[in-house]
Amino acid sequence: MGTPRFFIEALVAGRVVLSPEESQHILRVRRLSVGDQVVLFDGQGQESQGRITAASRQEVVIEAGVVSFRDRLRPQLVVGFAPPKEPRQDVLVEKCTELGVAELVPLLCERAVAAVSGHRLEKWRRKAVEAAKQSGQCWLPRLHAPRTLAQVLADRASYGLVLVGLSPGDGVIPEPIVGLLDALAGAGRVLALVGPEGGWEPGEVSSLLAAGVTPVSLGPNTLRIETAAVAMAVVVHALAQRRGMHYGETGS
Repeated sequence: MGTPRFFIEALVAGRVVLSPEESQHILRVRRLSVGDQVVLFDGQGQESQGRITAASRQEVVIEAGVVSFRDRLRPQLVVGFAPPKEPRQDVLVEKCTELGVAELVPLLCERAVAAVSGHRLEKWRRKAVEAAKQSGQCWLPRLHAPRTLAQVLADRASYGLVLVGLSPGDGVIPEPIVGLLDALAGAGRVLALVGPEGGWEPGEVSSLLAAGVTPVSLGPNTLRIETAAVAMAVVVHALAQRRGMHYGETGS
């Protein structure tokens, strides 16, 4: 097991006071004490080795060392998804964070089965922090408020590649996602769209195709939303790694 990791929003070298939540995690869950080594990260690529110098019921103080920077995975992957029912939303956020997804965008689709409130987004953030701590990530995904498909497609030009999971039942012949190795080579930012389990409405499919989105297949089986989102992340990053572009420019 590696050095325990803890999240802090403003990471600087020197004396750092952790939040009450992280302080409780250090003392009650990890049962660490003064003198123990930790790693701090800010969710924006920065991390630091540190040592606990003081601990009380109210707060834990860390002496942080030199702050270093780790690049984000490239291409930056943005996953837009029709929210599944709870608690499967939490699974999606947790696993996508572990895999290094850059942004998560809940979609307002015709056949979506769940809504996303501000309270739910805050819970997602806590899930993302825990997943980053566990997996050794330095980056947290940006969590967006729900967007319509039209709003997402309006940003089409900001992506080098836009993918959507479709099937022959949608009236198109999607290509296997593993055939996109060359397309990924020049895509610094990729958007992958996962529709509702009831499928996209025909009008939504027409909008996607009119916007030049690339239909892809994740295999012959029908996947749940969270499974499809994770599969998109795994394949895109695996293909990028094969291309030797796993880390690079961080972008915005």
